[in-house]
Amino acid sequence: MEREQIKNNGIRLIAVWYNRLLIILLAFLPLSLILYIDYQTSAEDKFVAHDFHVIAIGSSTLFSAFLSYITWRCYKATGEELLRWLVYGFLGFTFIYAPHGFLTHYSMDNIWVFVLYGPASRLVLAFCFLVAMLNYGKMVTPEAIKNKKLYFAIAIFIVINVLVFWVAHLTSVNLNWWRLLAEYLSISIFAGSVLWMLVQKIRGYMSVLYAVAMIWFALSCLSFTVASVWDHQWWLAHIIFSGGFLILSYGVVQAFLTTGSFKTIYSQNELFQQIIHEKKKSEQALIELQKVNQRLEELAATDSLTGVANRREFTRRSEEEMSRSYRNRTDLCLMVIDFDHFKEINDQYGHQAGDKVLKEFVKLTKEIMRPSDLLGRLGGEEFALLLPETNLRSALKVAERLRQYIEGNSIAVGKQKIKLTISIGVAEYQPKVDTVKKWLHRADEMLYQAKDRGRNRVEADSSEQKGEEHGL
Repeated sequence: MEREQIKNNGIRLIAVWYNRLLIILLAFLPLSLILYIDYQTSAEDKFVAHDFHVIAIGSSTLFSAFLSYITWRCYKATGEELLRWLVYGFLGFTFIYAPHGFLTHYSMDNIWVFVLYGPASRLVLAFCFLVAMLNYGKMVTPEAIKNKKLYFAIAIFIVINVLVFWVAHLTSVNLNWWRLLAEYLSISIFAGSVLWMLVQKIRGYMSVLYAVAMIWFALSCLSFTVASVWDHQWWLAHIIFSGGFLILSYGVVQAFLTTGSFKTIYSQNELFQQIIHEKKKSEQALIELQKVNQRLEELAATDSLTGVANRREFTRRSEEEMSRSYRNRTDLCLMVIDFDHFKEINDQYGHQAGDKVLKEFVKLTKEIMRPSDLLGRLGGEEFALLLPETNLRSALKVAERLRQYIEGNSIAVGKQKIKLTISIGVAEYQPKVDTVKKWLHRADEMLYQAKDRGRNRVEADSSEQKGEEHGL
């Protein structure tokens, strides 16, 4: 068994590392494409498609605007600060990237007006996504969520648009240097987001998607640094960025469709593990509930002071034994027991002493009972003892032995020792005649007869109806 466990653990470890290797390969897959295109093509290989570029960029901006909206809905539902900065990232990309498409046809007039919006949008996206990760786990109350902050962010993005347009018309500045600087800064920030996640050990389904998307964004920026406008590397850079966007958006949509939270979206494996964990918790809770129910049943059936069956439980068990006796044609007897002069014990020693006497009586009685016998407290100082498969003669012997045993023992209360005596009434079950009530009443009559004849004695019902009912 231990060897099999070691084998399973080894296989599981291999599977875990294989899964991690797949994620790493997926994250850095674009790098192989970048190297391939860079090796196989040159800057002179162009693919100019203005209309296609406008459609692609327009679709991307509409797509990011939609993601901004559903991410904002998630933020308002959960209050996760990370989601607020994701909204800013998506919105910033939407507002700043849109001119990159709209100005496509003017690229021949001023290439920098067309080009610079791309690096600017990626830099804003990288900054917002880094701040989002730095706010991982932080929460705000619904009352603290204000639309004013969103409007302020939009105003900043519009200002950035105007600044980019102004910089693109400067002739005294090396704009290519500024473009490359924006791309390298974006690469550093995207990489910083991933490193922060690793250092903080932020794990989870969404975290993996987030990290892979950040690496794709960083590799897209790298591709842009080695590309020139309209060459194949330039198109590849767009495709890589779109791929990263799709990976991240998949997680955001899953959050919107499920919990609305970045932290509580789980992979299939995580859900499976949670199901197992919750199943174990449910099983444990069920066991605890069964124990509580059993305890409640015991409390409902038990006299709280002495721990024996209460009147209701004694009645129920008596009915079961009566049915069994009638069905199997076996003997069944009942004795009702009452203390002699119990009121004097309470008056002289106090009710606490009286309670102790009752508990000690139960303890002494159990020492001579059979496992099949049932002792119950009918109320006050009155008890009953049920004797299955016992005829009247044997029941009288048991009653007399119990009477003598109680009389021969004393109960210590403080420094005092109390001597007790009991009176007992015995009745044999009469099938087809007795109910529990009638049977107890006959035993009670015998008890009162024992009291009337001087106490500390046993009296029994001498009726022969039982024999007649059995045809004996």
